[in-house]
Amino acid sequence: MIEWHTDNAYPLYSAEADARWQSYPGYTGGTPHLWVDGVDCGYNQPAWAGIISDAMRVPSSVGLTHIGTTYDPAMRTGEVQVECYNSGVDAIDAAVQVVITEDSINYPSPNGDQWHNHVCRDYVPDNSGTPVTLPAGGYDTVIVPYSLDPSWVEERVNLVVYLQNLTTKSCYQGSVDNLLNLTGVEESKLLAARDLRVQVSPNPCRTGCEFALSGAAARDARITVYTPDGRLVSSLQTAANRASWSRAGVSRGIYLYRVNAGTATAEGKLVVAD
Repeated sequence: MIEWHTDNAYPLYSAEADARWQSYPGYTGGTPHLWVDGVDCGYNQPAWAGIISDAMRVPSSVGLTHIGTTYDPAMRTGEVQVECYNSGVDAIDAAVQVVITEDSINYPSPNGDQWHNHVCRDYVPDNSGTPVTLPAGGYDTVIVPYSLDPSWVEERVNLVVYLQNLTTKSCYQGSVDNLLNLTGVEESKLLAARDLRVQVSPNPCRTGCEFALSGAAARDARITVYTPDGRLVSSLQTAANRASWSRAGVSRGIYLYRVNAGTATAEGKLVVAD
């Protein structure tokens, strides 16, 4: 989630956020307003949670992995370095969007909202993003430098990175990391996505699914499935680069999985449906 303030009379106003919003198809103005995957979802706030949840259940063939993103607290500067991988059968033309957001900002807005989170502070290099073309089964690496304004509280700053279709504005994949988690990178853990690729089928699943691993690191892997708040659901070991997972005793919903194979790690989303 990114909170855009598009009224230049507000102290949280961002010109780039305003330009980004107006670039969306069907822009009509007015806030508070929700857009999901480039679709105008209107003003009815009670419906927003369901809309977002449904969007998150849609599986993606695109991976986005930080392979060298850093932050230097002394200089208040850093570099986003992400590798994008397309495991689908069609080429993808997209843009890597990098957004600096800040949480826990106190501003008594006219609608009564006192506290603001995920507030857009900056798009880097700008609100158009960095174009990238991913052929079927292909990779690309995007490097974007960034810096923090002196007024932003670094403990409350996150880096939001997402890959977005240039025409429809739908999002293929995304990630969010607290800035201070990026102050150093262990090279031993920076195996690129090509070294460990994970296919989950079917996803969404009803009774269970199969994990199929490929790539140079795909051997002797341990797979853990857990809830979004970190509670372990199950753990399994691969055999011949495959492992079967049973849904038994697991409620419908969105879960996360992590695959550890030596020093390589891959993560993704698993949707359980009825």
